[in-house]
Amino acid sequence: MKRKFDPKKLYTDFMEKNRSTVKEYMSNPKKMKELFQLADEKAEKNEGYLQGAVGKVKLLASLLRAYKRGEYRDVSNKTIIMVVVTLLYFVTPVDAWPDFLPLGYVDDLALLGYTMRTINDDLMAFRDWKEKNEGDAEDPEIIQ
Repeated sequence: MKRKFDPKKLYTDFMEKNRSTVKEYMSNPKKMKELFQLADEKAEKNEGYLQGAVGKVKLLASLLRAYKRGEYRDVSNKTIIMVVVTLLYFVTPVDAWPDFLPLGYVDDLALLGYTMRTINDDLMAFRDWKEKNEGDAEDPEIIQ
């Protein structure tokens, strides 16, 4: 069976089904912290499956972490919501194509790519800020 994923539809459907959860994470600093920690852990644990996407997940988690801490605010709410939705999707094991199935990360990677393209300008600005202020950008080739 061949499945084709429309990442924009994945995003929209997940957002619609999980709107209250997204709001909860957006308004609760502890939940937001839990989210970027879970995303970091899952990315590292599944590096073999994710290959080059680990740096991208870590960049999104880093943006969310800096935003939560109040260190970086030069980003729109729309971008932060998109990051929260994408990371929630990523840490959810049962989604459009459950992660335990062969090729179970195809949908996660499709949504991650969609998010990276959609908020590319914000991510580039954040990475530049991070390099300037912290001196340790995540991955030099994260934005293609």
